[in-house]
Amino acid sequence: MVLTRPLRPEGPGPGGPRGYHPWVSASPHPPHDDPAAGTRPPGPGLLPPGFADRRPFHRWVQVGLFVLVGINGLDGARVVLRGPGLGFGDQDYELLLLAVEACTIVVLALRPSWTWVPLAALLALLLPLENPGSYVVLVPLLLAFAAYAAALPGLGLALAAVLVWQVAWSAGFSAVGPRFLWSYVPLTLVLTLPGLVLRSLSAQRERDRAELAAAEESTGRALEQQRLELARELHDIIAHDLTVIAMQARSGAYAEDPAVMRETLGVVGDSSRAALRDLRRLLQVMRSGQDEGPAGEVEGAVAADPRSDLEDVAEALAEVGVPVRTRCEGSLARIPDSVRPTVRRVLREAATNVMKHAPGTTSCVLSVVVDGTDVHVEVGNTAGERTGPHFPASGFGLTGLRERVHLLGGRLSAGPTAEGWRVRASIPLSAAAV
Repeated sequence: MVLTRPLRPEGPGPGGPRGYHPWVSASPHPPHDDPAAGTRPPGPGLLPPGFADRRPFHRWVQVGLFVLVGINGLDGARVVLRGPGLGFGDQDYELLLLAVEACTIVVLALRPSWTWVPLAALLALLLPLENPGSYVVLVPLLLAFAAYAAALPGLGLALAAVLVWQVAWSAGFSAVGPRFLWSYVPLTLVLTLPGLVLRSLSAQRERDRAELAAAEESTGRALEQQRLELARELHDIIAHDLTVIAMQARSGAYAEDPAVMRETLGVVGDSSRAALRDLRRLLQVMRSGQDEGPAGEVEGAVAADPRSDLEDVAEALAEVGVPVRTRCEGSLARIPDSVRPTVRRVLREAATNVMKHAPGTTSCVLSVVVDGTDVHVEVGNTAGERTGPHFPASGFGLTGLRERVHLLGGRLSAGPTAEGWRVRASIPLSAAAV
């Protein structure tokens, strides 16, 4: 489970305008899983991920290619215009050859996947030459750069153009004939290999970085989830008992009857022991690494008894002076074990908020109703009629309840009514299969 809902601002609590309460309305939609949670780097295949894509050169490589174009073009133009020429033909032909060569290098630097277009034009100009001179080395070098950066379709076209030129030139125009192929074709393939190796290493490095980033993101989400779940568990475990302790301690300070004082201290002691017992259970679960069920309940824990829970919560409310009535309808035995802990926590959290935020309430009704498809848990109270001690809202109680109820396929609403405040949860009886 991934908790994605932020905490909403506090609104009016169950005690009316004087109270405080988180999440004044229920959202009809359950929390959505983070779409990133299911995104994983692609697994290994015939080629490393990204191997077939274009791989742009580093800026310094592009600068080096531009410098090569400038130096080679200026020097070649000087030789053609002022010197004896390049030995490939008339002046116009040699200048055209230099221009196409420069265009090929520029395209290689900026758009390597399209290098095959000017390269094919350059090879067409070299085809009728009896001796291509330094182009015998330059063409394989250009292909080696393209082997690193060009997308595989563009690289394949460039390699095909070079091989076709080699065969056609050696068969029709070369002074040495087919013997040229035995040395030039292997040279071309050998010079292409380093580019492919660097390409593979670069693709693998990018894949490793993506996997590392995904792992770090997943770890961060898991830590955040554990932090939120721990905060929710701590709130659910001790908030009710600590509220009872605080209220009994405050009322006990003004008690003059020794019997009332002893009764108050007994309630404080019972609530303290209950809180310690639940905390020990939580620590045991954390240390043992025991799995949790779909709503955050520890697997193997004793299933709660809804009727007993209802009576316990009613007794706790009565002990702090809240007039309380209970209502049970339907067969409580039909409530699945996976739903019972959530029923208990809805009752406890709603009752805790009544104690904290509705001092002087004249009525509180606790009900657990089972119909044909759902179990309905409702806690309603009238607005408080006197000013009591202020207990600030934590903002986590109903947030955690809403998460639990949604995980079980149910819905939870909390908000003001004409009389006061009401919390209502409806959970399907088929929630064990959710």
